[in-house]
Amino acid sequence: MLLPLLGTGRLPLIIFALSGVLLTMGVIYGPMGAFLPELFPTEVRYSGASLAYSFGGVLGGAIPSLVSTQLQSAFGAASIGWYASAMAVISFGCILALPETTQRQLQLMPCPL
Repeated sequence: MLLPLLGTGRLPLIIFALSGVLLTMGVIYGPMGAFLPELFPTEVRYSGASLAYSFGGVLGGAIPSLVSTQLQSAFGAASIGWYASAMAVISFGCILALPETTQRQLQLMPCPL
């Protein structure tokens, strides 16, 4: 939906399309800053979160581009949509499989001073 709206060249439609994309990004990336650190022990909390985020960006940015190119040349453009949908379902399943952390006790680290 984004590219057809951007292709119209009409400013209100372009603003509407970009606002929708930015809103979606905020809904996704906003909670991630709180969710990822909770998955790791206190001693490695932010190192673990930053590594998970960085590796996820590399794997989620490089591999789908390579796979999509091959899919498009072999099966057409619609196959990329099916691939993206399959990855979304797998990602949702992975999120559901992550542990709930609301009852986990936090360990306070001693102050080094």
